[in-house]
Amino acid sequence: MNNRIVLLLLLCMMAGTACRKTEYTTIAEPAYLRIFNNLDYKISLDTKDAPQPFLTFLLDPELDADGIPVKALVTGDYLDKRVPWARPYPDAVNTTLYQTEYPGSAKVLAGPVLNGYDLSSWAQMPAGKHRVMFVSRPISDVPFYELPKDLRSHIIIDTTIEFISREVYTMHILEKDAATKTPGIYIRNENFVKQPFSDSLVYVNFYNLSSVGHFETGKPANELYNQKIRDTMNVYYTLNKMDNQGFAHPITGHWGVLMGPVLRSQDPAVHPYYSFPLFGDITANKIYDGKATQSFVFLSPGYSPANNPFMQVSSESKGHFTELRVGADGYRGDVAFSLPADILTGMVVTIRSGKYLNRSFATINTIEYVNGKFYLMTIQRKYEPPVY
Repeated sequence: MNNRIVLLLLLCMMAGTACRKTEYTTIAEPAYLRIFNNLDYKISLDTKDAPQPFLTFLLDPELDADGIPVKALVTGDYLDKRVPWARPYPDAVNTTLYQTEYPGSAKVLAGPVLNGYDLSSWAQMPAGKHRVMFVSRPISDVPFYELPKDLRSHIIIDTTIEFISREVYTMHILEKDAATKTPGIYIRNENFVKQPFSDSLVYVNFYNLSSVGHFETGKPANELYNQKIRDTMNVYYTLNKMDNQGFAHPITGHWGVLMGPVLRSQDPAVHPYYSFPLFGDITANKIYDGKATQSFVFLSPGYSPANNPFMQVSSESKGHFTELRVGADGYRGDVAFSLPADILTGMVVTIRSGKYLNRSFATINTIEYVNGKFYLMTIQRKYEPPVY
């Protein structure tokens, strides 16, 4: 009899546990924030006095009597250097401790689909005025608040920023000056959620966020040529179709098309978006195009693709020319820059949708050049879920 009573009690406890509700925090007036760490240098004799480029982000930190952070409203720890491609959706199964962006895989309240754009790579945070702090921390697996006090004292940025409700912000930690390696914040109030973009066009804008003096003094990331560009450039796009052997062929009407100027500046104003067709190849079936890739040629004023005298890798243009290719891993060739984005189509997201096993969708993209490297951020639009 006693055993039956014990069993009944255990069943009641299990039932109570199974029925317990999980309470999720909600934010009444959220702003949306995404952060990239662009401090990309190796510690050497030249940079020994610069902060370790491995960071902890603190929102509204609480400090002890010695000015050392002990807690914060939001803590984004293990913020490592950004990777070349910021995917259009977060990696839900990622368990990596080090984060290549914030929120990354952190378990925070993510942004919604807003005006048809997927903001799940942005974190929700309370709108209003906040103290924002970044601390240079050791590269280790020890959580920030468990570090000794002296290793929590390397505050490299401490400022106050006002975030407006329902606005979308992309924040960068950048090197301000190539000579001093001084870090600073750059924050851009994105406007893509407010623009009436066409579903049949792919959009992209460009930024050169390099530090002052980088072109004159900065060293290339490796020994390839044409990795530095001047502070004033023009960008031209070419759409290519890959054949079965992996060779790229320009699509008629989409070779060397001028988009606009790219000026080095850390002014946070949003730059204009340029566009090209989702299906540039008139022979495409308008549902799926898995063999289209993009290339972008950067030339200083006075040059154009028609009179370009420079070659990739085999010659040095002294900053007058470089080329960036976006597409599958095999789509590289002899170029200084290639970004293996989507497995097949670069800036076109191909995914199962509706009744189609593969369906191609246009995206919104931002290409940023920072101190000798190109980075791509892709934003996905809402799409019809698959029907099985």
